[in-house]
Amino acid sequence: MINCIKTRINQKKAIMIYPEAHIWPYYTKIRPFNYQSFKYPIKYNKPIFVLTNCYQKRRFFKRPKIKTFIDSPFYPNTSLNELEAAKELRNIAYNIMSDRTSKYSNYEYIKYIKIE
Repeated sequence: MINCIKTRINQKKAIMIYPEAHIWPYYTKIRPFNYQSFKYPIKYNKPIFVLTNCYQKRRFFKRPKIKTFIDSPFYPNTSLNELEAAKELRNIAYNIMSDRTSKYSNYEYIKYIKIE
């Protein structure tokens, strides 16, 4: 994975990492995620772009409309150490994503239930 990241950076191409580690289709909230994925922008001194998918009820169809928001760029804070900078970027991303979904996701097409 590191070689792929280095190659993409050298080619000046984007890298998309899902910090939640996996995708739940049509989930309308943001699951907690840690700061590990945010070490790469710090290591390579690159900004992050926060992409949030929100689901909205359609008038005539059962499947929701997807509205995607891209918020950017957010640069690593170079005055912090690597760990603190990664945590700060994680918090920025998480707060933006949570804010977007609370405002714009209004339709639960698939209901996820926690089974213990």
